[in-house]
Amino acid sequence: MMRRTAGAGTKAAPATLGAGTVIIAAVFVLAGCAPSPPPPSKNHQVTALHSAQVGTALPVSDSSGTKLDVTVEKVIDPASGANQYSNPASGKHFVGVKLRVRNTAAVTYQNNANNETTIVLSNGKTAHANDNPIAGCGNFSNGQVKLASSASTTGCVTFQVPNGQHVTKVRYHNTVFPGTTAEWHVP
Repeated sequence: MMRRTAGAGTKAAPATLGAGTVIIAAVFVLAGCAPSPPPPSKNHQVTALHSAQVGTALPVSDSSGTKLDVTVEKVIDPASGANQYSNPASGKHFVGVKLRVRNTAAVTYQNNANNETTIVLSNGKTAHANDNPIAGCGNFSNGQVKLASSASTTGCVTFQVPNGQHVTKVRYHNTVFPGTTAEWHVP
């Protein structure tokens, strides 16, 4: 507790604080210094979803200016490794997703198809790409896609899927900027 003597011309007595009071005061001081959470971004956009069957071109766009037409040409399940060193992990098999990507924006598109492509399995889980090459379909340039305006390219993205599971959906979207996601239903 603080003691203070009142009166004209008198000096205040020194403050005496108990240990508990010091700790509580320190907590209040530190709490006042804690950063507040950032306000919600006004630029945040809800991702839109375009959906179709395999073989259909769907638009993919994002807030960075990306504008693509992406087609899942086919799902190769199971897929064979490209060479003797390309083997799936025990209890898994390769699946290849053959994509055609066309840049419809006025600027060059550059991104990694391995990062942008995911699959949904029959158990409902989402799987991410694997870098192993498969026979008969190259992985763009190690996943990298670079396209001038109006240019297109075709390649495969590889996945390792647990045996007994199959692909029900393929998705392509920008993983950094919000925008439109394309989703294909696999029969």
